Amino acid sequence: MNRVVIVSASVGAGHDGAARELARRLTDHGHSVDIHDYLDMLPGSAGRALGATYLRQLQAAPRTWDILLRALQLSRPFAALVCLLFNIAGRRMLRAVRSADLIVSTHPMPSQTLSRLKGKGRVTAPVVTYLTDMSVHRLWVAPNVDLHIALHKVAAEQARRLGARRIAVTGPAVGPAFRPVVNAAQRRQARAKFGLPLEGRLALVVAGSWGVGDIADTARDIAKIGLATPVVLCGQNETLRRRLTDSGDGIALGWIDDMPTLMRACDVVVQNAGGLSSLEALATGLPVITYRCLAGHGRTNAAALDDAGLVPWIRDPDGLAAALTAEPGNVPLSTLCPTVALDGEMAHHDPVPALRSRRRKLAIAAASTVAVLWLATVGVSLAVAGGFQSAGPASRRGGSVYVLVAVDSTKPMSTSTIDKLAAVHGAAAVSTKVLLTQPETVRALAKAGVTIVNAADGAPYETGVFTGRASIGQVAAGVAAVTGRSPRLMISNGELDAIDVGIVAMHRERIIVPAATVHCGAAMGHGMKGVILVESTGDCDLDATLDELSAMASRHSVRQASIEELAA
Repeated sequence: MNRVVIVSASVGAGHDGAARELARRLTDHGHSVDIHDYLDMLPGSAGRALGATYLRQLQAAPRTWDILLRALQLSRPFAALVCLLFNIAGRRMLRAVRSADLIVSTHPMPSQTLSRLKGKGRVTAPVVTYLTDMSVHRLWVAPNVDLHIALHKVAAEQARRLGARRIAVTGPAVGPAFRPVVNAAQRRQARAKFGLPLEGRLALVVAGSWGVGDIADTARDIAKIGLATPVVLCGQNETLRRRLTDSGDGIALGWIDDMPTLMRACDVVVQNAGGLSSLEALATGLPVITYRCLAGHGRTNAAALDDAGLVPWIRDPDGLAAALTAEPGNVPLSTLCPTVALDGEMAHHDPVPALRSRRRKLAIAAASTVAVLWLATVGVSLAVAGGFQSAGPASRRGGSVYVLVAVDSTKPMSTSTIDKLAAVHGAAAVSTKVLLTQPETVRALAKAGVTIVNAADGAPYETGVFTGRASIGQVAAGVAAVTGRSPRLMISNGELDAIDVGIVAMHRERIIVPAATVHCGAAMGHGMKGVILVESTGDCDLDATLDELSAMASRHSVRQASIEELAA
């Protein structure tokens, strides 16, 4: 009997789910299997903090995750620097894999740690990386890993381009309970178990164990089309579940232990991350679509699943209707069990030549560089989202709504609209272009008592490496010159770096992050609170939108407040 050690990372449920299924199959083949969580191998509470930070990043500043993945993909040196950080788990990893005949990793972080230990000769057992995602970024491919197992030839080709030396393509590690529904009676029985409607088409909306992403918007879009009732799996996100329950956009469920039965109760699955749930749905015989995908790995997985012909990527509401009524098709996935490849690796192990390790001083310097870069970018964004140098997410100030209109640079705002904006205690976001083309509108807004908010080069402001920063100071000076008073607030999407925050602080402004953005003329959401950014264009009826916002606030007993409160 061989001893197999599987190392996962509890960052979401997909990596752990694959690890458990591989362990089940290997045990059935007569092997002894241990599963370890990589986060537990990090010093002190660093693992839990890392998981919490990653979740907070996806919730508060998702675009930073997209930027980080792109940097890793485009820059080999940057990826190498990041990989050096995984040295800190080496000692505990060695204890976990001691005397193992095979080591399997289902997450990039343990793969990198194991690769470095192999390179130093401290691990001699074969190491296999099981690629749980359909898309493969640079951290997934570690140089000293003996074998990479991919889910499809698309993922295999991506891994090959990144330097993987040996690759096997197998079927997904999905449990046998995920099987197609037998007949209509079995589907009705599954629906009855969860209290779902016995008739009609149901669209299961999945967003991982954390329930992150534009899930409420997805449910609203599906409900609005009317071809299927959204059944939203909120996972551990109780805030999302309560929000959906209050809005009435479909059926909101919390954590579910019996996913196979729930999937057999539904007709189509809508996902946003391309993780394990997609593969489980395909195994259940359901059509799967990607919609409003997550930044970073969500987008890369969406593209890879689409390229593989497994899951179409629906990029706008117009294509959603046809996708919701699609019938299951042939799934071009390998039928080879991944355990067969793992058995073969234990039977015939031809180790990859080890690479010479870098000096300790270089590792420390590189790790310090990565840490500083992270703190200056992602760390600052997360700090702003938490309240540093900002009003924080304005939605925290429950019971109030703050109306903020992005002033259109192509058409002067009418006197009646300015008066209406002042009457609802609204504010105006002014950009450099508005100052250049509509200085009279800015002056009239200030004269009417409307608060002017700095929008830099666009509302909301998005940071750029080489552009956009100067516009923060340009608007601050321009507004002061036109109105006689400098703005005290700046609107941002929350994704800032240390330079941006420094410039804002220099001008004695505070940052506000909108709780929601609506297009002028679009339908209002249910019970919106916090700063509501209204995007206006020259041909929209801004007066009607302001009236609808006021009516919405009145219906839900929400106080319409002045945004000046956030500057205090």
